[in-house]
Amino acid sequence: MPLIAPRHAIAAVYAGLFFGIGVFMPFFPVWLEGRGFDAAMIALALAVPQVVRLVTMPLGGLLADRSGRPRATLIGYACATALCFAGIAFAPNTTFILIGLGLAATFWQPSLPVLDAYAVARRREGLIDYGRVRLWGSMAFIGGNLIAGGLLGGLFVGPVPVDTVIWLIVGASVAAALAAATLQEVRPVHHVGAVRPGFLLKGLAPVLLVGMAAAAMVQSSHAVLYAFASIMWHGKGLSDTVIGLLWSLGVLAEVVLFHYGTPVTRRLGPAKLLLIGGLAGVLRFGAMALDPPLLLLLLLQPLHALTFGCTYLGTVELVARHAPPGRGASVQALAAWATAIAMAGATLAAGPLWQAFGPGAFLASAGLAALGTALALAAGWTRQPQSSGSGG
Repeated sequence: MPLIAPRHAIAAVYAGLFFGIGVFMPFFPVWLEGRGFDAAMIALALAVPQVVRLVTMPLGGLLADRSGRPRATLIGYACATALCFAGIAFAPNTTFILIGLGLAATFWQPSLPVLDAYAVARRREGLIDYGRVRLWGSMAFIGGNLIAGGLLGGLFVGPVPVDTVIWLIVGASVAAALAAATLQEVRPVHHVGAVRPGFLLKGLAPVLLVGMAAAAMVQSSHAVLYAFASIMWHGKGLSDTVIGLLWSLGVLAEVVLFHYGTPVTRRLGPAKLLLIGGLAGVLRFGAMALDPPLLLLLLLQPLHALTFGCTYLGTVELVARHAPPGRGASVQALAAWATAIAMAGATLAAGPLWQAFGPGAFLASAGLAALGTALALAAGWTRQPQSSGSGG
């Protein structure tokens, strides 16, 4: 019997990974701005990881499936991520920062789909409740928001160097590696064969392909938010502490959703979850285009539970229901890969859109969410044949 219960070990890995993301997402653009990056260069820098993971995401999941060693894979990825971000801290110029981001993405980006597939496998064994384990990642994301915002805002110990952002990510990656060391290896049902052209798409149900496209559109609608929300809020005179609180408010609503994730997912199913995410994105980003005041932001940020949380749960459940046996990690990675393609394009477009239209760039986000909504409706219509005795 393991020394650490599976739910605690998996929750700890999620926490390590998402703490770093909780620091990176709101404050890395601010760090880049402090290094002299303008809006277009910030968008380029944030797009680099998205472009790199177009290659590394599916290969990372495939590696985990082929090796049957998700524990060792996650440890290696987390350690390599820590080293890459340490290199970014010492990067002497823009070129080295971009190279460091590309290398970090090679290892950081595939970690989550590998961990998701591992968690779903343990869920099938009856060892964990996926939603209640995954919520610790969201809680850690909030912790990253608040701690980084508090440190940069001088709330705790006075002003700290802006490079603290980088070292918090390094520390979180090391913590994720240590937590991954407590996992048990779980071999897939069947090992996948040799990699061939089209292998990753072979045998995938149409509902899975349409659903992954819907998720990609809804998740990529966040690109302008991730790249420029903190900068926009800085321009409105909001402090780093308040900005951290705003990001945390959205993820706190997400935590509530994940707490009830299992019954919600069972009741709604993946297509309806994706539909809800898309509709909420149209509302959220349409309102963000109006450059809302702080009071309205406090109402809009909790919609993150729908735009991100419902879309995330819908994607994981979609793959869990329809992925061929033994291909859980690679198909989860393929779903993340589809999102990466859309997110890379949306992030590259975000810079010029922001320079040209400012907050009006969020109208493009609302358009992507609307496209995701239409695809989610199509996924709902694309049903697999079922026997008359099935539960539907």
